[in-house]
Amino acid sequence: MRRSDLKTALLLALLAFTLYNANLRPIAQGDSMPARFLPFLLWHHHTLYLDPMVELVAASNPHPYWILRLPDGHHASLYPVVTPLLVAPLYLPAVAWMSHRGWTGERLFAMATIMEKLAASTVASLSVFLLYLTLRRRTGAPTAVLLAVAYAFGTDTWTISSQALWQHGAAQLFLVAALWAVTGPASRWTVPLAGLALGLLPANRPPDLLLALGFLPFLWGWTRGRRLPFLLSAALPCLLTLAFNLAVYAHPAGGYGVFGLTSPSSGFFHGSILEGVAGLLVSPARGLFVFSPFFLFLPFGLRKVFREGDQRLLAAGLLAAVVLQLLLYARTDWRGGFSWGYRFLTDLVPILIWLLVPIVEEQRRLARGVFLAALLFSVWVQTIGAFRYLGTSDRYVFRNGDPHDQDTSPAWDLAHCPILIEARSPYAPRLLVYRLFSL
Repeated sequence: MRRSDLKTALLLALLAFTLYNANLRPIAQGDSMPARFLPFLLWHHHTLYLDPMVELVAASNPHPYWILRLPDGHHASLYPVVTPLLVAPLYLPAVAWMSHRGWTGERLFAMATIMEKLAASTVASLSVFLLYLTLRRRTGAPTAVLLAVAYAFGTDTWTISSQALWQHGAAQLFLVAALWAVTGPASRWTVPLAGLALGLLPANRPPDLLLALGFLPFLWGWTRGRRLPFLLSAALPCLLTLAFNLAVYAHPAGGYGVFGLTSPSSGFFHGSILEGVAGLLVSPARGLFVFSPFFLFLPFGLRKVFREGDQRLLAAGLLAAVVLQLLLYARTDWRGGFSWGYRFLTDLVPILIWLLVPIVEEQRRLARGVFLAALLFSVWVQTIGAFRYLGTSDRYVFRNGDPHDQDTSPAWDLAHCPILIEARSPYAPRLLVYRLFSL
């Protein structure tokens, strides 16, 4: 690994961290609220139950869907706890400050809001750092920088992963770590690293099991002679998650099982596949190709992806995983709740960026110009989301602003396109500035 590559990766990560925090506010929903407080609960109360801070976690919401009241009387997060455990070390200075100043509710809520933003942006910036190094194994520095910038600022990595502790930021980091490991030589520490990263993917966000499985065809040959260390490291986070789910939730699927999402009668996976695929890819409200149109080069240049013999099997497995996850989310409410862009597809963005390498490498002048124009548009779209998105457009994407409304037709109305609506909105308040005065 060249020192110059490390310097470039570090500069890209620092630039990403700076821009991710430039809006001075988190962009969060109830989904990330437990992760915002769980590191404090872990360090201060030595528990992953929400009981000591349940009122703060509820955030004055009379019906906080993100909090589960269990039969034993405890309160727990609806969502897996991998992400808050991952960022817990980052919270130690904040815990020390709180212990010094005093654990008041107002101060804790302010500190938790600030720390959620800083932790999320740190995780996302680390994925930018590692993705550049991964891309350099496949291409020259100019293309690697271009695609790392595309990943950092032209996708929902900016407006979703770096803005709040959704599961998506950690998922991207685990995915990039696995990519980095398997695109290098199989050694006594890269093989367990790949296993650990791929095991953490479904532990953190269960639908990402499909992305982890996409590595398997390539791994059979890559891990030859080291398959046992790989299997043990991959199984460890899965077994720990299963044990935690049984101990806390008394259900192998954890909070999702208690909530009923895994039940065939839940209605969560009963959407139209055709409309769902179209909605995830081209709808004005959530389309991948609308919010990040430079990805349009992928379907038109796929044959170039499979020209590299040593990476062909990995590319085929990952492409199949992308398609399967697209079909899975197509069966759900593909609008993904109140959020900016294609939130459900955020986790697989590193794969799409990696697959773009041979396509971008072979571009001639005209194609490169179109790609750069599409990338600049994507960055502009994400800038709108980061600095102006206030959820105004969600009141149109979801009829009467009801996220439970099943009528998806408003999401197809071009007049309801969040890009057009939020571009006319004023800049969002710098919430973190106000939070600082509460410390």
